[in-house]
Amino acid sequence: MARDDSPKTPKQSTPVMAQFHRLKAEAGEALLFFRMGDFFELFFDDAKVAAACLDIALTKRGEDRGQPVPMCGVPVHAAEAYLARLIKAGHRVAIAEQTESPAEAKRARGSKALVERAIIRVVTPGTLTEESLLDSKAANWLAAIGRAGDDYAIAAADISTGRFELIACDTGGLPAELARLDAAEVIADERIAGIATTQGAGGFDSMEGEAALKRRFGIKDLAGFGSPGRAECVAAGGLLAYLDATQKDATAHLAAPRRIERSGLMAIDPATRTSLELLRGADGSPATSLLANLDRCVTPGGRRLLAEDISAPLARLDPIRARLGLVQYFAEDQLLREDVRTRLKSLPDLARALGRLVAGRGSPRDLAQIRDALAGADDLQAMLAEGGELPDLLASLLPQLTGHDTLVAELDNALVESPPIDASKGGYVAAGYDEELDRLRELASGGRQAIAALEAKYREATGIANLKIKHNNVLGYHIEVPAKSAKPLMAEDSGFTHRQTMANAVRFNSPELHEQATALAEAGDKALALEATHLERLTALVTGQAETIARSADALARIDVGAGQAHRAIEGGWTLPQLADQPCLEIEGGRHPVVEAAVEKEGERFIANDCQLGPNDRLWLITGPNMGGKSTFLRQVALIALMAQAGGYVPASRAKIGLVDRLFSRVGASDNLARGRSTFMVEMVETAAILAQATRNSLVILDEIGRGTSTYDGLAIAWAVTEAMHDDIGARTLFATHYHELTRLAERLDALSLHHVRAKEYKGDLVLLHEVAEGAADKSYGIAVAKLAGMSPKMLARAKDILSRLEAGRNETGGIAAGLDSLPLFAATTPEEEPSDPLVEALADLDPDALTPRDALDALYRLKRLADDR
Repeated sequence: MARDDSPKTPKQSTPVMAQFHRLKAEAGEALLFFRMGDFFELFFDDAKVAAACLDIALTKRGEDRGQPVPMCGVPVHAAEAYLARLIKAGHRVAIAEQTESPAEAKRARGSKALVERAIIRVVTPGTLTEESLLDSKAANWLAAIGRAGDDYAIAAADISTGRFELIACDTGGLPAELARLDAAEVIADERIAGIATTQGAGGFDSMEGEAALKRRFGIKDLAGFGSPGRAECVAAGGLLAYLDATQKDATAHLAAPRRIERSGLMAIDPATRTSLELLRGADGSPATSLLANLDRCVTPGGRRLLAEDISAPLARLDPIRARLGLVQYFAEDQLLREDVRTRLKSLPDLARALGRLVAGRGSPRDLAQIRDALAGADDLQAMLAEGGELPDLLASLLPQLTGHDTLVAELDNALVESPPIDASKGGYVAAGYDEELDRLRELASGGRQAIAALEAKYREATGIANLKIKHNNVLGYHIEVPAKSAKPLMAEDSGFTHRQTMANAVRFNSPELHEQATALAEAGDKALALEATHLERLTALVTGQAETIARSADALARIDVGAGQAHRAIEGGWTLPQLADQPCLEIEGGRHPVVEAAVEKEGERFIANDCQLGPNDRLWLITGPNMGGKSTFLRQVALIALMAQAGGYVPASRAKIGLVDRLFSRVGASDNLARGRSTFMVEMVETAAILAQATRNSLVILDEIGRGTSTYDGLAIAWAVTEAMHDDIGARTLFATHYHELTRLAERLDALSLHHVRAKEYKGDLVLLHEVAEGAADKSYGIAVAKLAGMSPKMLARAKDILSRLEAGRNETGGIAAGLDSLPLFAATTPEEEPSDPLVEALADLDPDALTPRDALDALYRLKRLADDR
């Protein structure tokens, strides 16, 4: 018989797996959560990835096309917790929901019809709205980078609150703007050097972007949005296309775009943000950051706004003074401040509740949060309006807190006091709001009472005391009796119909129970449907006023920031800064807020210092020992300027700040091995950026430039940088260095002044005073610091010997290494022997643990005699 070599017909997928493959092709690289009953299932490679990430069991589900199907799943009710872990791990997740019930599928396409499913949303880091997936204290930005010719722009949206910004910038400005936003997700249409991005979903075209903006906001001209440029339209188009692709039929909450003018904000590059630890400390934790130290806000919206203020300080006098006026108003009236903070603390997160409702993912509880927050805002407005003369900013905010009386009244009448998050079981519409709903609820309640009465009746009629009427999702309402008592009910004339036999019980139905259950189910279903209709209508009422509600949320956040900043200022004994439009910087009694808090926690006192940078001494060259406080001093000056322009009080006894357009901090560095950069290379890249971007109105702090290479090279670079900062740029600059040779520049550079952190040697020990004084340090105290660090006496003696020869050679020949020819490189010099001290030797010979009381007394007398003989 001839062998059949014809190809075998491949096994076909089942209808369910065919549906999965279709949806997985649509989901692309995103993990697919495939809804099956009460679980989201994942298959094939998605299952392997998710099981490893979530630490859940990986199983198998039959075969598909002749191959085993790896599978894992998570319960629908707990899906958000698993989503959070997957998103945090860097994954995107497509949610495929059942778009009809099994009953609807059966009615439409027959008893074996497959339930239809569709991807309703792709969850990504930048498109989260769920409360449990978001940090209430931080914005959640999605940023899109657009390019038109040589121009770049960023479109950024936080759909959890509706914020939408357009920022025009050049290539060099992209990292700084993205660092300001601290975006959760950055998308682009092309690879951009040095920036990690995700591929967008198209739309990166200026014409498409302009059309998308017009469609989105129902306008015919973009002039009302400030006439954004081509690059901004490209970025906006990419952003809107991505939201359409990920949110599907849901509508992401977006307010009208706000164009950010870079000239209106202090420019801060990523290295400076890291150096100054604005939002995260050196350990990566928010708890040790400047933000954590300043934050006394009592609302989530206020905390997010404070983070934004710190990330993007203002660079124009009028808006800064307006913020300071608000803080001063609350600082000067403690009773008012505490009353305002108490009222604010009780308010829900208005902005994020609105965001969920607009996105179609809202709940009855979100409606109640809108109700309570708007009612509280109205009460706050009434209280503040009675306060007499108001600062300009507060006067402009109060009208934004009102105007929602009709909506609040409707929500108050419609909703119970504390509605549930889950709307599927009803119970959120208040009694008395809808007569028909009340009637249906009464029918349902009566039905449940009738079923309870029927249970009692059947017990009496059958004599079965353990007879119960129960309910489950398969049988509905049914009668259950113990197996040993079931026989009488099995008789044909018993009036009961057998439904199911189990090991220890038997289940029945009856015509009377069926009638009551049907009436109850119909009433319950109708009541749920009516409640759902009210939920939809109330949601539409809220979303129809989204713009004015968002303004109320913004006003509440700004008031919270003002009151919180005032509370922090009084708590720390801080001062109201003066702002000027000329490049000056005068600080008296300045402190580093974060370091001061840490020092005081240890029971010590922080040493305050002054700083005066003006036309005649705009460049300070600061010398002194390590650990003496140079870096802390540099950072505190930068932070005081930043805090003032963010609109808050500052930790000083007096401060006058000339507006800073760009802030640079080159303090501390580490290797960036992932990008092939040594410490020195990182330092040079950051220094080059400062020299290229700093202006006369900038503030620059530099620490130890040139230390990562040879002494001569490092000194030469530090020398050249100092000259450039003084002669070419003219920015206010603090430069800390160990190169004492640089102090000679004070003879030639008119605006350079010498300063040092004070230290003293007392009885051979170094005492660090942490005070900044005029003049250069007399020496670097490096060996004394090494002694503090615990270096052995032998090593210290060797270092002193080498240092003396180096200094002698330098003094005689001018070369730093002169005189080393006669110095054995690895020889250990023997310290000069000091005269022996009998008292010290006697003490050294004592073993206290081996002494009897009599021996101890004798030893004490002997030591006393030796002391008297000295």
